[in-house]
Amino acid sequence: MSSTVTPGQPTPIGRSLTGAPDAGTVRPTDATPAQGLPVIPPAPVLAPDPAPAPPEAVVESPEPPPRRRAPRRARLYVYRVDAWSVMKVAFMLAVALGVVIVSAVAALWWLLDYSGVIASLARNIDEVIGSGTTTFDLEAVLAFDRVMGVTVVVAALEVALVSILAGLFAVLYNLTVGITGGIEATFTDAV
Repeated sequence: MSSTVTPGQPTPIGRSLTGAPDAGTVRPTDATPAQGLPVIPPAPVLAPDPAPAPPEAVVESPEPPPRRRAPRRARLYVYRVDAWSVMKVAFMLAVALGVVIVSAVAALWWLLDYSGVIASLARNIDEVIGSGTTTFDLEAVLAFDRVMGVTVVVAALEVALVSILAGLFAVLYNLTVGITGGIEATFTDAV
């Protein structure tokens, strides 16, 4: 195979040489269609890139700020509430409130006992009543066991009453929705 590449002629990969050919650059000339090899037409001659223009001062026009669309609003009406669901939620909240009540009373009792307020009140009551045959032992009445027992009973009553009353109010709400139209709730996607 003999091959030659002349300046200005396309190379096998489609580029044109602007100077003298390199010693290793060759172009096949022996291939003809009669031998079964495809003939590749020469690629167009590419002109060298012109020198880049000096950078111009680019003035960007300020873009208008994007329009904020008004927040969407939806008006919904609570037409019916399930009394059993209301009772379950009220029960859970009442249990939490009962735990808070018991904890607060225990903390308050320990604070009053540690600071000596209960003993001081007992002495004052003994002085007022007198040391006769009638005695009143305030420390026995305000013993921790008694105070916590009463507190637990009050908390249990609170849980039962709140649950029952919440269910009753849910039933009453369902009965009055026809007259009042229900509770209106407005939802929006604005943040």
